[in-house]
Amino acid sequence: MEDHHLSEFLNHLEEGLRKEARELFKPERYDREQYIFIDQEEATHLYLVEEGTVEANIVHGDGKLLILDFLYPGGVFGEGALYEDGIYSYSAVAKEPARTWRISWDDLQWLVSRDQLFALHLMRIVVAKLDQAYYKDRCIAGEKVEKRIACVLLKMVDEIGISDKCGLVIDTPLTNRDIAGLVGSTEETVSRIMSRLKKEGIMGTEGKLLVVRDKKALLAYFDDIQA
Repeated sequence: MEDHHLSEFLNHLEEGLRKEARELFKPERYDREQYIFIDQEEATHLYLVEEGTVEANIVHGDGKLLILDFLYPGGVFGEGALYEDGIYSYSAVAKEPARTWRISWDDLQWLVSRDQLFALHLMRIVVAKLDQAYYKDRCIAGEKVEKRIACVLLKMVDEIGISDKCGLVIDTPLTNRDIAGLVGSTEETVSRIMSRLKKEGIMGTEGKLLVVRDKKALLAYFDDIQA
């Protein structure tokens, strides 16, 4: 199994530790919609995405799905494993066929004890996730669905957008169900708003991918909550 993204992750370790650390990460493969772990399970492993997309979500008691984030190649998840007696605070499921690496809590603690700068790198990952969660909360809390959708789409453009002649392509298949889960709305409402955005020339499609054709106009949908 190729390990391009794992190698990049291990570059944050002291060079003398990298070969030994590489052996501590075990490869895993997941089919589309296969769960990797479940919300509130004991956090036994930290994960790194090598290929594919992983969805982090929570299902409320009423059955409503809330998508917290998507993890792309190079992304780290399962951060509950960084804490002793930690639990996973969300479920992780492969959005498409995915390959990951995982390391156990015990092995992770050993690495951290050997390299304090690596421990600091892991801390920065957690802080970045908290910042992203705060940004998303600002986007969707108390706002109209149009603004929530605009905010989420712009965030994804910043993360995985590719510029081409059609505009800014969001480089992962994104369904109305996905957007509804991200913004806390219904598929019907999202479908109606996305249709309007496409008619206005703000959004488009390229195969199975969404395209932001007019970023300035999309920004106008949530200009009063911009940072």
